[in-house]
Amino acid sequence: MKTKLKERKPYYLIIARKLIFWSVVLMLGIAVFLLFTRTGDNKGRLIFTIVQLVAMLFVLRIPKFIQDIYHFEIPHLLDFILITFAFSGFILGDVLNFYGRIPYWDSILHTFSGVVIAYVGFIVIQYLDQEYRIPLSVSPLFMSLIVVCVALAIGAIWEIGEYTVDDIFKTNNQQYMETTRSTLYDEDDIPLQGHEALNDTMKDLMLDLAGAIGVACIEYVKLEKNKNHKKAQIDSAFLHIFS
Repeated sequence: MKTKLKERKPYYLIIARKLIFWSVVLMLGIAVFLLFTRTGDNKGRLIFTIVQLVAMLFVLRIPKFIQDIYHFEIPHLLDFILITFAFSGFILGDVLNFYGRIPYWDSILHTFSGVVIAYVGFIVIQYLDQEYRIPLSVSPLFMSLIVVCVALAIGAIWEIGEYTVDDIFKTNNQQYMETTRSTLYDEDDIPLQGHEALNDTMKDLMLDLAGAIGVACIEYVKLEKNKNHKKAQIDSAFLHIFS
């Protein structure tokens, strides 16, 4: 694999990473302090908050981990999108309870996740082509269908994870409570019954699919235009517009 000079990170990514890191560290310090000083029944909520904050710090390290292990630098814009998406889910959604306060917050994130996963699929294809010269002699339509299927499969795996976490830790990730949309619920909250209990899971999968199909349609058109070239450029504008 050819050696590349390390690109300087754009200012918007540097600022976003610093703001997210220090805000998470500050909230983590406050949460740990409250855990050991406050008495009452809200310790479970504080522990849940600490877990989400630590998970966010781990996500911030993923690009560096990938670069050290696989010698591949994640495109700057994708790095920004991933950490923003994680911050919107872990911190805004769970810690600050946007899931409970904003009715469509979960739907927005699931649609966005389909978009992100689909773009990652096309980026992997481009990476294999440019770095390893792996011939991918499949039609643009078939390639787009594969990306959509992978995005939907990952969405299904995510739903399985949510179901498992809800079952073990008694949380409300799958929004099966009628009286609250928060991830944590009280003993007084009432669960949905019958078909309505499936609404959130099926809606999330449909939104994942819709986001992935939108990206696949855009990339299909671009691949069709470039299929006669030796090497198609998959959404180079998307990857480098802010680099």
